[in-house]
Amino acid sequence: MERGNESDFEEDTLSDSSRERNMQSKKPHKGGNIITEEPINMSELLACPLATTCFIYQSCFEFCEMVERVKFHHELARQFVINMDNNVVCLAGVNFTLSRTIIAKATGISDVGEKWNKRQNISRHHYEPYIKAKYRGKLSRVFPFRFLEDRYVPLMKLIIKYFTCDGSFSRLYAYHVIFLMHFTRVKMISIPYFICKNIERMRVIANRKPYPQQLNRNYHFSVIKIIVLHQLTQFGMPWETFIAHECFKGSQIFLDPQEEGEPSGQQKELENKTKEVLVFFTYEIGTRKLFAAAR
Repeated sequence: MERGNESDFEEDTLSDSSRERNMQSKKPHKGGNIITEEPINMSELLACPLATTCFIYQSCFEFCEMVERVKFHHELARQFVINMDNNVVCLAGVNFTLSRTIIAKATGISDVGEKWNKRQNISRHHYEPYIKAKYRGKLSRVFPFRFLEDRYVPLMKLIIKYFTCDGSFSRLYAYHVIFLMHFTRVKMISIPYFICKNIERMRVIANRKPYPQQLNRNYHFSVIKIIVLHQLTQFGMPWETFIAHECFKGSQIFLDPQEEGEPSGQQKELENKTKEVLVFFTYEIGTRKLFAAAR
């Protein structure tokens, strides 16, 4: 699903005052497309031993299994975002709450670590261990994906698909580096907090746009469905009853029934992956150590 160009995405990372200055000074340029791509199965994750190990260690692997199981619903996500008021969403007569605590309970992702969002920056020296040596002198707040060390490319792509969900596969921002630092155990961040702030920001962006452009400004489809399912269970309301409401009759992208019904064999693949021996090596950054795994 395409989401316009990268200048649209960059708008989402700036404050209102910064956006106004940029509009006055920005030169015309051609940006690449941003494609929101959330996983429908775990094959790509299970094919990456580094990501599998990192996700298990940081208590995120069960969330990835949940994403595969629940899939997503585009119109639900759109309605959830545009109807949010002070982090309360009324849909089909049911009131849902959005908070980092709810996200942590619904997804099983641990709510520990520092609070980070898209607008925060970090010192450039934190970037360097993840960047190819020939590009380290060319770093800026935003840098091309190709600058990333090859061994971190599969992990970064999976982070984008499962956690940032912004479709930025050509440029990386400070928050992408923060996620790498989290999964390589350099700096712990609260992923539920990050997701909560992202969804709050989506409401601001989506409400500026008419339908159907609102769909192009939404992401975190799977997380939103997981949040809704979690609270429906608490209310004792079946999913089928809730989603049958007239407000969810917008156009949807459905999976091929055969693809959806086929067994993934993920448990067997996971058992095979966990039998592999992963050797950890470190980089020294001052008093910090950067962990990474090699087969």
